Amino acid sequence: MSELLSLDDARQTLRQLTVTAIEANRTLSDGLHHPERYPSAEQSAVRNRILEALTKMREGFMLALRMEDLTIASELRDLLTTLVDWTWLGELGLRWNTEMPLEHLGSQVILYQHSLIALGMLPRLPVEAITFPTRTYRDIAPPASPGATLTRLEEIERTIWRSANEPLGALPSGSIRRTYGFFEATTWLAAHHLRGVV
Repeated sequence: MSELLSLDDARQTLRQLTVTAIEANRTLSDGLHHPERYPSAEQSAVRNRILEALTKMREGFMLALRMEDLTIASELRDLLTTLVDWTWLGELGLRWNTEMPLEHLGSQVILYQHSLIALGMLPRLPVEAITFPTRTYRDIAPPASPGATLTRLEEIERTIWRSANEPLGALPSGSIRRTYGFFEATTWLAAHHLRGVV
C-alpha cells in the first residue's frame, strides 16, 4: 500500500469531507435565510471546523502542483510568491533545517483532488441537487488554470472564515454562491459516486 494513505484512511477522509460538506450547506443555508443575523457561537465553531478542512485542500494543491501544469509565466511567478515566501524565517532569526525527516502526506492530496472534481462538477450539477435560491450554477466555470484553482480555494476559505464572524448578508453574494455550490457539489458527489466508499 502507498505511504500516502491506506484505503481505510482514504475512506475516512472522504467520510469526513462528506460530513463537512453537509455541515457547510446546513450552516450556510441558515445564513441565507437570515442574512443580517450574526452567526451563533455554535455556527462559528462549525464554520471554523470547515475552515480546517479547506486549509488541507489548499495544502493538497501545493503538494500536487506540477510545473507542466503552468503555462503562463506570470502565473508561475504569482504562485511562487504565494506558495514559497520564506523571508519570514530570516526575519525571525531562523534558518531552514534540512536534517528533519519529511512529514508523510496525509489527506491533503485526496481533499485537493476531490475539490478539483467538485469545482468541475459545479456547473453540471443537476437542478434537483441545488438548494441555493438561484437553482443553477451553470454560469460558474471551473477554474481553467492552477492560479484560478488556488484563487477559488482561497475564496471558499475566505468566505467560510468571514461567515464565522459576520452576517452572510455582509459578504459578496457571488462568493457565497460559489462556496455554497462547492459544498452542494461535494455532497452530491458523495451521495451518487462514493456510496460504497463512504
